[in-house]
Amino acid sequence: MNHNSIQQYTIKELFSSDNNYVIPIYQRDYAWENSEITQLIQDIVDCKKYRGSQPYYIGTLIVYERNKNNKTVFEVIDGQQRLTTLTILLSFIKANKKYSELNWYKKLNLDFDNRKKSTNALEYIFNNYDNKECKECNNSIIQGYKDIGKALIKILSDFNLSVKDFCDYLFNKVYILQVLMPEDTDLNHYFEIMNTRGEQLEKHEILKAKCLDVLNVEDRYFFNTIWEACSNMEKYVQYGFNTKQKIDIFGNDWSNIADIEIVLNKLKHDKKYDKVENSVSIKDLLKENIIEQASNNLQDEDSPDRFNSIIDFPNFLLHILRIQVNQDNDTKEDIALDDKRLLDSFDKFLKKDNARKFVINFGYNLLKGKFLFDKYIIKREFNKGADQWSLKQLKRGEENTVSYVNTFNDENINREVLMLLSMFHVSTPTKVYKHWLNAALKYLFENEITASNYKKHLEELAKRFLYERFLAKEPKDYYEIIYSEKSINNSHNIDKNKLHQGTTVDNFIFNYLDYLLWQDYKTDKKNFKIDNKIIEDSRIEKFDFTFRSSVEHYYPQHPRGYDPIDINWLNHFGNLCLISSSKNSSLSDYMPIAKKEHYDNSSTIDSIKQRIMMQYKYWDTGGNNEINEIKEHGEEMIKLLLKDLNN
Repeated sequence: MNHNSIQQYTIKELFSSDNNYVIPIYQRDYAWENSEITQLIQDIVDCKKYRGSQPYYIGTLIVYERNKNNKTVFEVIDGQQRLTTLTILLSFIKANKKYSELNWYKKLNLDFDNRKKSTNALEYIFNNYDNKECKECNNSIIQGYKDIGKALIKILSDFNLSVKDFCDYLFNKVYILQVLMPEDTDLNHYFEIMNTRGEQLEKHEILKAKCLDVLNVEDRYFFNTIWEACSNMEKYVQYGFNTKQKIDIFGNDWSNIADIEIVLNKLKHDKKYDKVENSVSIKDLLKENIIEQASNNLQDEDSPDRFNSIIDFPNFLLHILRIQVNQDNDTKEDIALDDKRLLDSFDKFLKKDNARKFVINFGYNLLKGKFLFDKYIIKREFNKGADQWSLKQLKRGEENTVSYVNTFNDENINREVLMLLSMFHVSTPTKVYKHWLNAALKYLFENEITASNYKKHLEELAKRFLYERFLAKEPKDYYEIIYSEKSINNSHNIDKNKLHQGTTVDNFIFNYLDYLLWQDYKTDKKNFKIDNKIIEDSRIEKFDFTFRSSVEHYYPQHPRGYDPIDINWLNHFGNLCLISSSKNSSLSDYMPIAKKEHYDNSSTIDSIKQRIMMQYKYWDTGGNNEINEIKEHGEEMIKLLLKDLNN
């Protein structure tokens, strides 16, 4: 490559340049969803917040120069999802002038080969997005625009960062590396290489080597065996040990965990791991790759495709670190739940005089934490063609049979706990900053666990999140909510206006309300009344939480054939519900009666709140009827939230 084949651009330079980019037809269409979009914005905010003015390299853009309509364009070979998302983000900021004046962003420099709807969508949001339905637009791009708006507002608020500071950093300190492929590149060969290339050593592998380096020789087998057993988040931790170790550590039925002294004693150094003993430096550990994975010598008894974890291993390590650090009153500290800061978070503890003791304790806490996670935190289970949330433990029965059984014997309460956990998870789908998970693990570490007490704790946690953060006049930090013993706020500290903010109302509020409604229906379905009329619908009892990210105006913003309603009533909590983005995209401009006809034919429901809204008769008949019903329903739902708070 010549010296111009690799260029470093700031976001401002990239999008204000004369370069034109095209997504070729052989690349997949825009596919990022709410979790990936939120993660990108979160990464930028994290770097601004914690690294100040230091640059952030957001990724690589690999392009191939070609001619299109007698003009030179750059065909995007790799990085198209990120490039499209950045285009959408800049378009959102440009359209919302209260955020920033993008005087330099004058030209859209990205389009799609033979995907007219995708190109139309980019042009629509760049030029004049007005929330009206765009029939000839790619719905994924339109939904991405909406998701960006909601995520940006929430994350900036959570991290107390102004829009101006965010934009200044995004435009001038976020860099992307553009790599121009040579003219004679065989693209088919290039893609083959990309798909088979080896991956770089990951941060958690470096961390493992650093931990081993501070241990004595006799400690290393203990730590390495535990680390390898815990590192596969898709498998139950028991499968990371041989048969004798399983019984020694987890008991005859594999359903309990021994104390640290027993685990240390049972995992004494094994002579077949001499290579671990002979290596004393991080350099050797990494270069020679001599730490054998314990799982390589064990029977793989569990299908790796059956369970899907809600978090990855690097972020799980930070949850355990945060809990361990705060177990000691002398070292309480808010550890960031973000794997980008994994090594920095551990380094200061590995440099202290008591580093060996710290690592040994961390090894045991990691084992205990993974055992508790597997048993008491939901997974996504794929079994016999079904895909559903699962709350199960691994148990060994008679004659060495092994099975997955409900964590709690009472099927009803097992389902209630599962609903609470899935409610938390779908409200925070990214793998970073899962504060609810940290709170749940903290409770599991510190308490004797019963079904009723665990459920009570999760409900109390949901209340605290709702009333001390999302609806509080003076929101508390998550760390304070989780690690403080102060009592919950009362209703005097609630700002009800936060419920009447249209699409910016936080997803958690809708999810928790649906949980309360589900509980009410399940408890007394014969007397589940709205507007003095009983609602009987078996779909409510079978309701499950899914990744809903789109706040719907039940009475639409741009009604077909009807007049719009006052903006305050449009954005009133009574007129809002949370549904999947695909359904909102297809039905957003339809009147309530049309939406009701569509959902009546569905085998499941997206929102219990929406199902209740469909009970009203006059929501779309004109005049003041819809206002009266929006008000009535909103007051009914707020009353339920406040009743729960004071219960």
